[in-house]
Amino acid sequence: MLLKAELRDLLGKKVKSLRNENQIPAAAYASGEESTNIVVNERDLVSAIKEVGHSSLFDLEIKGKPARKALFKELQYDYMKNKIIHASIFLVDMKKPITTTIPVKIVGLSMAVKNNLGLLVNPMSVVSVTCLPDKLPNAIEVDVSKFDDVGASTTLKDLKLPEGVAIASGNSLNNIVAAIVTPQKAIEEEVKPVEGEEGAEAGAEGATGEGEAKGEGEAKEAGKKEEAEKK
Repeated sequence: MLLKAELRDLLGKKVKSLRNENQIPAAAYASGEESTNIVVNERDLVSAIKEVGHSSLFDLEIKGKPARKALFKELQYDYMKNKIIHASIFLVDMKKPITTTIPVKIVGLSMAVKNNLGLLVNPMSVVSVTCLPDKLPNAIEVDVSKFDDVGASTTLKDLKLPEGVAIASGNSLNNIVAAIVTPQKAIEEEVKPVEGEEGAEAGAEGATGEGEAKGEGEAKEAGKKEEAEKK
């Protein structure tokens, strides 16, 4: 997937004029590099996000520069208009490990669910992993076909990860990814915050504002964080 972009000079509230022309301000950054202010076509950006999400590499080509492998790190939305207002894009070094979130894909049919013994809950919809960019999986599957009764579960330590992929440090391996619970327990789980799932809806906070200063500031902070993780 190739996403084309151009350098931009407009900053702050002035970027509103770009959005009025269906152009979305963005920031591209990499470890050890200054973030670059860019602008991308809204239609192209939406198409790229639909195709690769947050967990797959794509090629970012900034006009006048060679294309580089990249990942979407944060997206800010105007939920009233149902539109993206800013994107933070991480430029990947293919020779260095990266840490990012991968969606969890539930597969199989639980007999406990089929027989109305309990409900399937999925408290972790994403999992944070560390690996080389070319080892990054599109999703991590959790097979629930052997979930035959209430209490059956899969934790992070139970996941079958591809070779070269590891759960990112800082996550408890006892965190439950999927489980069969009683209906009352399922209701309780819905209102309980889940450790390790922060960032699954990256950029949702503060999205109703212009988002520019926040987005670019977070892009720089994220760049510093990525650099620190690799030392």
